[in-house]
Amino acid sequence: MFTLQCTKKLESELGMMDFVPVPTAGDPLFGWHAHLFLLNRRKCVLVMNNETRYNFVLHGLKKQDFKRFHELVAESIAENLLADKADKQVIERYMQSADAFSFTKTSDRSIISQINDMILIIKHMHQYDMEEKGEIHDRWFYELNREINKVPMLKLPLAYSGETMLEALNNRQL
Repeated sequence: MFTLQCTKKLESELGMMDFVPVPTAGDPLFGWHAHLFLLNRRKCVLVMNNETRYNFVLHGLKKQDFKRFHELVAESIAENLLADKADKQVIERYMQSADAFSFTKTSDRSIISQINDMILIIKHMHQYDMEEKGEIHDRWFYELNREINKVPMLKLPLAYSGETMLEALNNRQL
């Protein structure tokens, strides 16, 4: 089961009443944190894995997207892992191992801190590219999701969240 730990901002946007107050102990590879933020007046969510700090941005979200948020996150996890060259069979086993979602409140301040740092980096990259190119397209977000996992994170053994996620998926018996 995937555990999606949402910040208060995202929780209120989702409008769910069935949030579990404390996440259940489980494999941290199946735990994810998510935070809502605005980028160029558009709603975006940064989703970050609890163990590997692998992360990606969901952008331009609308009200109907939040109604099927768990499906959107699951699709995005698989799509981003595939784009980052994870083995397709490993991704399928990972996704099948966690066929359901539970929503909880956040529990790890260090992950929240890293999410906030990543959002600052994303906003800086966005501002720079807006000045250089004039406008941003969907392709920019695809490339952004490849780049943000190349930002070094000190708590990781391999330093980069993309490498750490691929290593964890390949080494686990899913």
